[in-house]
Amino acid sequence: MVTRHSQIRLYIDAPLHEGAVVALGRDHAHYLHVVMRKSEGTQLAIFNGRDGCFLAEITQLTRKSGEVICQSLQEAQWYGPDLWLLFAPVKKARLDFMAQKATELGASVIWPVRTDYCQIKAIKDERLTANAIEAAEQTERLDLPEIRAFSDLDTLLDDWPEDRALLFCDERISGDHNYDAARILPRIIEKKAAILIGPEGGFSMAEKAKIDAVKNVYSLSLGPRILRADTAALSALSLYQALCGDWSK
Repeated sequence: MVTRHSQIRLYIDAPLHEGAVVALGRDHAHYLHVVMRKSEGTQLAIFNGRDGCFLAEITQLTRKSGEVICQSLQEAQWYGPDLWLLFAPVKKARLDFMAQKATELGASVIWPVRTDYCQIKAIKDERLTANAIEAAEQTERLDLPEIRAFSDLDTLLDDWPEDRALLFCDERISGDHNYDAARILPRIIEKKAAILIGPEGGFSMAEKAKIDAVKNVYSLSLGPRILRADTAALSALSLYQALCGDWSK
């Protein structure tokens, strides 16, 4: 018998329901046939981020193509907290890491932003998406974070939604207990939220002034040390989930 935690889990962007026959793309077929050495009759879990997670069985498989049939619903669709992660992109390997870990930690939107001191000129959305899918498959997450296009911070702040709290991880207040997570996060438990992480060089004075002027901004200290951007992002996501998100429920 295959238990839930021993199953292979695959994200497949196709409608899922009992009896649905779903084609496997070349990458999935190669993974199952060549890497995992599976064959017809093998059971696995599949999800699409919309219809829940289904127990499925491989009915055809070669190294280049295949099919599975959905047998039964394993888990109804659910979604995590409405939590955005906004960050200035970092170098490629650390960007991959950030996309993976933000997905594992439940971010609903992953949004790279262009800042005055950002050193990255362009990013590949498809690479971020691939990392998010892999992380969702491994962590039994049923939804996928939305990957938004690389955007200018100024433009984003100009259109900031009034009903969403902006958690500004500001190095100016590092170690200031007035801005500890235990003090700040309880104020936004019932609100939609976004976390803003700056580049390695921090935000410019003009950017800080514009961020401070956002209606629902909350400055947040991540402790007494100055953290690298990827560490700061994961720390802030963890704090939010522990105090406001689905870790606390």
